[in-house]
Amino acid sequence: MRVFLISANPERTPFPVFPIGISYVARALEDRHEVRLWDCLADGEEDLPGALQAFDPHLVGLSLRNVDGTRPDGRFYLDHYRDLARRIRQAHPAPLVLGGAAFTLFPRQYLEALGADYGIAGEGEHLRDLADALEAGQDPRDWRVSGLVLPGREPGRTWNWTGPIGHALAVEGLAIRHGRTCGGVLNLQTRRGCNFRCVYCTYPAVEGRHLRHRPPEDLVGEALRLKALGARHLFLVDSVLNLAAEDLLATCRAFATAGVDIPFSAYLAPFGIDDDLAAALREAGMTHAELGTESLSDPVLRAYGKPFRWDDVREAHEALGRAGIHRAHFLLFGGPGETPETVEETLRRSRELENTVFFPYRTMRIFPGTPLHRRALAEGVVREEDDLFHPVFYCSPLVDPEWLRDRLRREAENRANFVLDDASEELAALVARAHARGRAGPMWEWLCR
Repeated sequence: MRVFLISANPERTPFPVFPIGISYVARALEDRHEVRLWDCLADGEEDLPGALQAFDPHLVGLSLRNVDGTRPDGRFYLDHYRDLARRIRQAHPAPLVLGGAAFTLFPRQYLEALGADYGIAGEGEHLRDLADALEAGQDPRDWRVSGLVLPGREPGRTWNWTGPIGHALAVEGLAIRHGRTCGGVLNLQTRRGCNFRCVYCTYPAVEGRHLRHRPPEDLVGEALRLKALGARHLFLVDSVLNLAAEDLLATCRAFATAGVDIPFSAYLAPFGIDDDLAAALREAGMTHAELGTESLSDPVLRAYGKPFRWDDVREAHEALGRAGIHRAHFLLFGGPGETPETVEETLRRSRELENTVFFPYRTMRIFPGTPLHRRALAEGVVREEDDLFHPVFYCSPLVDPEWLRDRLRREAENRANFVLDDASEELAALVARAHARGRAGPMWEWLCR
């Protein structure tokens, strides 16, 4: 069977992201099915109809990465996805199947809105089972395809896929195209699953809570393959890279021993990072650490469900700095437990963290099934019948949203390293120009003060 996989992600802020999801799906398919990959960022959309017609697929997969920009003035992507699905339908009659993180969160809504034939909620590798069933001429419902969504039917959510996680040979062309047009940044995943219990987060719904680690030798081999394909910087896409310190140390040692010399960045939680771990990360190639700090006020961190406090943040920040790793802190103001006093406490403490950049956001996007959703229900912010597909945001009842917006804006006016989200488009344009001149990586270190 010929399967055409499309990444629908249109977002270039802060920089274009390699579609690692469809590369894993290709890995699951390629030993039995012929696969073609298309990235709307690297390949554009103008030539997509012609590519579909030339390949003449038996099945088309459309991967939906983001529901929206998760900020009050962010983009809602439904219209883009709907238009893309319409163009796919016009170009070719093959059945359309949806997948990806956004689809997993809202499978019924997307299936109806885009008029697709099937969907795979959860891990996209289960598309292999659907393709096998269709090729055999059998009803997929009889094959117990995990996560299968049909019109009018809710998915069965299971997280039992245990096959190899890795880039397929089928993605070589896509990786080369993406690397050439999007700054040479490719992705690597060391683990799936997240056992944190942050009040707002959807990672457990998308990847499950059970941590599934890849062997260090597999990661070394994949990093070297990506370098051979033109990668000049890797982004490790784990929800939180340092969830399991011993596994991370083993991976760092394997990279250092094998001489993997590709710089990388990743998301870290600011706790449990001492000088030994920071040095190991640097020796393995880490140049940029993006820290999901969220707040510098202990009561707010507790209300957010974070497993760390201000002292942990400061110690992690200093250890990474001593290792020579650039640090960025992402802050999330206005969530549960926030007050004007805790806002000021976070701002005051942020000035104590040297040689860094802050990316502050205000209010929290409410996703169904999260602890934040339950709190919003209890406080009357949303109702049971609200499906939350269209964005709804939570702001602490103790904080006036207008005051918060103005307070953060005043802070940004006085600090070059305090970058509000409405400046992200300008920052993305600067990064794109630097990539065009041959630079690689996130490059927010320019803003560190």
